[in-house]
Amino acid sequence: MNIKAVLYYLGKINLILLFFSIINILYCVYFDYKLNLLSYFITFSISCIFYFSSQRIVFKKDKLKTIDLVVFTVLGWVIFPLIMSIPFWLGGYSNFLSSYFEITSGLTSFGATIFFGKNYLLDAPILLWRNSSQLIGSIYFVMTILLVLGNRELNILPIKFITKKRDSNFFHVNFDNAFFLTIYSFSILFLISLFLLNFTDLRLLEKFNLALTIISTGGFINDNLTVFNDVEKYIISFLFVISSLNIFLILGFCKIVDNYNKKEDQIFLIFFSTFLIFLLLTNKQLDLSDLLILLASSFSNSGINFINYYNPSLTFVFLSSCFIGGCMISSTSGFKIIRILIIFNKIYNELIKLLAPSTIINTTVLSSKERISSNDFFISSGLLLSYILIFIIYSFILTLENLSFEDSFLTSVLITFNTLPSDMFLSEKVDFSNFSNTTLALTILMLLVSKISPLSLIILLKYKFIK
Repeated sequence: MNIKAVLYYLGKINLILLFFSIINILYCVYFDYKLNLLSYFITFSISCIFYFSSQRIVFKKDKLKTIDLVVFTVLGWVIFPLIMSIPFWLGGYSNFLSSYFEITSGLTSFGATIFFGKNYLLDAPILLWRNSSQLIGSIYFVMTILLVLGNRELNILPIKFITKKRDSNFFHVNFDNAFFLTIYSFSILFLISLFLLNFTDLRLLEKFNLALTIISTGGFINDNLTVFNDVEKYIISFLFVISSLNIFLILGFCKIVDNYNKKEDQIFLIFFSTFLIFLLLTNKQLDLSDLLILLASSFSNSGINFINYYNPSLTFVFLSSCFIGGCMISSTSGFKIIRILIIFNKIYNELIKLLAPSTIINTTVLSSKERISSNDFFISSGLLLSYILIFIIYSFILTLENLSFEDSFLTSVLITFNTLPSDMFLSEKVDFSNFSNTTLALTILMLLVSKISPLSLIILLKYKFIK
């Protein structure tokens, strides 16, 4: 195992954490939040030590093995929450486990908080830090999609069906390209979000935090930001939709790079429009702006209920949109449309073989030159079964926290998709601050497993223990 290379590349990604540490330090100095300044300096110092020590590592920049790629993915989801939880822990906001949960919830774009109904205990710098964790996690997640989960050797996320090029055999070349393109994409998307949010009545810090939540399709939001007028709802809905599309689509429009086709994005918009039309025809209680913001929130796997509306008859619709929501190269965590297309294409073709063996069968998807292989079908089906197994196990665990079977089941499903279990799906919001330490630790594990992908862990175990 090339652990030196893994630490070297994780140290490079740590530059983003360094950047936000400086932002928080400057914010504390400028607005005189001296009480919390020390914790951000400690975080900055640890990040600096990690970065400079990792960049001094000498290793051969050749092709990394599959096990190295998986370790790169898994280890980052452990190291970054440890560093980013320091301001919560040393700042006296909560104990270590709760701090780790809060930051893990942000990094995975889950958005549940242990400060349920107690956001008044959080000052402006820690709110900024918490929201920035969503963006850091999104950038890292997109990079693991490109470099590991979408790698042709693993193929857990089948991005080969939407790409127009083949990556280099050298990981360091692919890493540099993915890192800078991802930073460019999220930066442009953030500036667009901040510009459009200027047409709202929010304060500057609120716009900044909301923009971070939107572009990372996260679930963190202040309690006082749930009342918007129709124009603001349209703006937020639009931003959530474009954040759910492939992140490099924005670089294509800017003529910076155009390596990915737009077929998946088109199908995503078709699904979104179909769901919206269905809701408009079947629900007469809500206006277009209300339905739009609810659907955009669920399709983006955010789950924020911006209008405090709950209708049990719509729960299945919103859960379905969470399941298929988001494009492959985005911060969303649903099962994704492309996997559904692969499964249905394979089933359809097998039926055609039985009914008309001489028929020429189309084994492609999204107009790609790549053909759907049996391995693609097995991986998609295996992930679906593993997700089902995960939320069945976790729903049983949640029943020990005095949650009803329905609430525990729905919460478990939403955690699998890293979607906030808000009162959009449940009659009452889930208060994670009341969970026992054991359940809280298992929740952290479930969040990380759903983000890493269960098949990645299986591959790791195979290379580590099965010879």
